[in-house]
Amino acid sequence: MSGGQSLVELAAAAPVVMLLAVGAAATVQLADAQAGLRAATQAAAATAARAPNPAAGEIAARERFAAVIAAYPVRAAVLRISFGAFQRGGEVVASSSGSVAVGWARLVFPDGAFLLHATAAARLEPWRTHSP
Repeated sequence: MSGGQSLVELAAAAPVVMLLAVGAAATVQLADAQAGLRAATQAAAATAARAPNPAAGEIAARERFAAVIAAYPVRAAVLRISFGAFQRGGEVVASSSGSVAVGWARLVFPDGAFLLHATAAARLEPWRTHSP
Protein backbone atom coordinates (compact mmCIF):
# COMPACT_ATOMS: atom_id res chain seq x y z
CA MET A 1 0.00 0.00 0.00
CA SER A 2 1.29 3.40 -0.80
CA GLY A 3 1.40 6.32 1.62
CA GLY A 4 -1.17 8.23 -0.43
CA GLN A 5 -3.71 5.41 -0.32
CA SER A 6 -3.45 5.19 3.48
CA LEU A 7 -4.04 8.92 3.76
CA VAL A 8 -7.17 8.69 1.58
CA GLU A 9 -8.50 5.77 3.67
CA LEU A 10 -7.87 7.73 6.86
CA ALA A 11 -9.64 10.79 5.43
CA ALA A 12 -12.64 8.62 4.51
CA ALA A 13 -12.87 6.79 7.85
CA ALA A 14 -12.08 9.63 10.27
CA PRO A 15 -15.48 11.40 10.07
CA VAL A 16 -17.34 8.15 10.69
CA VAL A 17 -15.17 7.33 13.69
CA MET A 18 -15.65 10.85 15.06
CA LEU A 19 -19.44 10.61 14.72
CA LEU A 20 -19.41 7.27 16.55
CA ALA A 21 -17.27 8.74 19.35
CA VAL A 22 -19.48 11.83 19.75
CA GLY A 23 -22.62 9.67 19.69
CA ALA A 24 -21.21 7.34 22.33
CA ALA A 25 -20.23 10.25 24.60
CA ALA A 26 -23.68 11.85 24.28
CA THR A 27 -25.39 8.53 24.97
CA VAL A 28 -23.32 8.09 28.14
CA GLN A 29 -24.30 11.60 29.26
CA LEU A 30 -27.98 10.79 28.68
CA ALA A 31 -27.73 7.50 30.58
CA ASP A 32 -25.98 9.25 33.48
CA ALA A 33 -28.65 11.94 33.62
CA GLN A 34 -31.49 9.38 33.53
CA ALA A 35 -29.87 7.38 36.32
CA GLY A 36 -29.46 10.55 38.37
CA LEU A 37 -33.06 11.58 37.86
CA ARG A 38 -34.23 8.12 38.95
CA ALA A 39 -31.96 8.18 42.01
CA ALA A 40 -33.08 11.66 43.05
CA THR A 41 -36.75 10.76 42.59
CA GLN A 42 -36.36 7.55 44.62
CA ALA A 43 -34.51 9.44 47.36
CA ALA A 44 -37.28 12.05 47.50
CA ALA A 45 -40.01 9.40 47.75
CA ALA A 46 -38.16 7.52 50.50
CA THR A 47 -37.55 10.73 52.45
CA ALA A 48 -41.19 11.78 52.18
CA ALA A 49 -42.35 8.34 53.35
CA ARG A 50 -40.38 8.74 56.60
CA ALA A 51 -41.84 12.16 57.42
CA PRO A 52 -44.37 12.65 60.23
CA ASN A 53 -46.82 14.59 58.02
CA PRO A 54 -47.27 15.66 54.38
CA ALA A 55 -46.00 19.21 54.91
CA ALA A 56 -42.76 18.05 56.51
CA GLY A 57 -42.49 15.31 53.89
CA GLU A 58 -42.82 17.80 51.05
CA ILE A 59 -40.05 20.02 52.42
CA ALA A 60 -37.69 17.14 53.22
CA ALA A 61 -38.32 15.43 49.87
CA ARG A 62 -37.61 18.60 47.89
CA GLU A 63 -34.40 19.21 49.82
CA ARG A 64 -33.24 15.62 49.26
CA PHE A 65 -34.16 15.76 45.57
CA ALA A 66 -32.20 18.99 45.07
CA ALA A 67 -29.16 17.58 46.89
CA VAL A 68 -29.05 14.41 44.79
CA ILE A 69 -29.88 15.93 41.39
CA ALA A 70 -27.16 18.58 41.79
CA ALA A 71 -24.52 15.93 41.04
CA TYR A 72 -25.98 15.09 37.61
CA PRO A 73 -26.20 16.91 34.25
CA VAL A 74 -29.96 17.53 34.52
CA ARG A 75 -31.37 21.01 33.95
CA ALA A 76 -34.73 22.41 35.05
CA ALA A 77 -35.56 19.39 37.22
CA VAL A 78 -39.10 19.43 38.61
CA LEU A 79 -40.41 17.15 41.38
CA ARG A 80 -44.08 16.31 41.98
CA ILE A 81 -45.15 14.40 45.10
CA SER A 82 -48.46 12.69 45.86
CA PHE A 83 -49.09 11.65 49.47
CA GLY A 84 -52.53 10.13 49.01
CA ALA A 85 -54.32 9.74 52.38
CA PHE A 86 -50.96 9.63 54.24
CA GLN A 87 -51.99 6.69 56.43
CA ARG A 88 -49.95 3.78 57.72
CA GLY A 89 -49.23 1.35 54.93
CA GLY A 90 -50.08 4.03 52.35
CA GLU A 91 -47.83 5.08 49.52
CA VAL A 92 -45.97 8.21 48.52
CA VAL A 93 -45.49 8.61 44.78
CA ALA A 94 -42.86 10.98 43.42
CA SER A 95 -42.46 11.84 39.77
CA SER A 96 -39.94 14.12 38.19
CA SER A 97 -38.80 15.50 34.88
CA GLY A 98 -35.79 17.39 33.64
CA SER A 99 -33.84 18.07 30.49
CA VAL A 100 -30.35 17.21 29.33
CA ALA A 101 -28.50 19.45 26.92
CA VAL A 102 -26.35 17.71 24.34
CA GLY A 103 -25.96 20.73 22.08
CA TRP A 104 -22.29 19.91 21.69
CA ALA A 105 -23.38 16.73 19.82
CA ARG A 106 -25.71 18.37 17.27
CA LEU A 107 -24.25 16.32 14.42
CA VAL A 108 -25.56 13.16 16.07
CA PHE A 109 -28.56 14.58 17.98
CA PRO A 110 -29.96 17.56 16.03
CA ASP A 111 -32.47 18.56 18.74
CA GLY A 112 -29.68 19.29 21.21
CA ALA A 113 -31.80 18.48 24.30
CA PHE A 114 -33.75 15.56 25.69
CA LEU A 115 -36.61 15.55 28.20
CA LEU A 116 -36.34 12.82 30.83
CA HIS A 117 -38.97 11.46 33.25
CA ALA A 118 -38.79 9.29 36.38
CA THR A 119 -41.31 7.92 38.86
CA ALA A 120 -40.78 6.25 42.24
CA ALA A 121 -43.04 5.03 45.02
CA ALA A 122 -42.34 4.34 48.68
CA ARG A 123 -44.53 2.82 51.37
CA LEU A 124 -45.19 4.87 54.46
CA GLU A 125 -43.49 3.33 57.44
CA PRO A 126 -46.22 1.35 59.25
CA TRP A 127 -44.66 1.51 62.74
CA ARG A 128 -44.37 5.29 62.89
CA THR A 129 -47.08 7.71 63.91
CA HIS A 130 -48.16 9.93 61.05
CA SER A 131 -50.28 13.01 61.44
CA PRO A 132 -52.45 14.29 58.57
